[in-house]
Amino acid sequence: MSKIPTHYPVKYKCGHTASTDLSKVPPSRRAQAARSDFYATKAGKDQKGMICPNCFKKQRKSDTESFLNQLMLDTEAFETAHDLPDLEGTDRMVSSGLVESARRDRYSVLSTLLGDDTEYPDNREEVITAAQSLTWAGWWANTLSYGIRKDNDYGQEEFYTLVIDGSEQEAKRDKTERVVAENPHDWNPNETE
Repeated sequence: MSKIPTHYPVKYKCGHTASTDLSKVPPSRRAQAARSDFYATKAGKDQKGMICPNCFKKQRKSDTESFLNQLMLDTEAFETAHDLPDLEGTDRMVSSGLVESARRDRYSVLSTLLGDDTEYPDNREEVITAAQSLTWAGWWANTLSYGIRKDNDYGQEEFYTLVIDGSEQEAKRDKTERVVAENPHDWNPNETE
């Protein structure tokens, strides 16, 4: 007995034809569904058809890049307007994009704290001064990154407390004495102890 196929070539509104899994369609209707113009004209959220998976991925990537570019432009304008210093980081942090990500995190947190609906309208200068002293990108990435803010459901109260406390700790830290973590995997087999 032959197995009824589940994948059929389907034409999409972008004009491309792609092999599509129709296993959720009853077997007796699969071939008919693949020949119909349903995916090109009626499917999708707006009921105006769907684009193929490849075009969807390209569009989503383009949308993400556009969003990140606009976010960086907003970040740069915010940093200039509030006289925020550049964030510092190691060469590896810069090349991996962590410094840029930390800049976006700093912008998101500070724009919330300094916005029109702030819970701390009288403390704006204090927040700016504190943020100006927090120049290590790792602090922003480890303390107030998007994932941490989302997972902990942080709000303005937490933002304010963390920025002010971080600034106070930074002021107490001896800047000449930076701790360099030793990598236990840096081992040379030719060295003897």
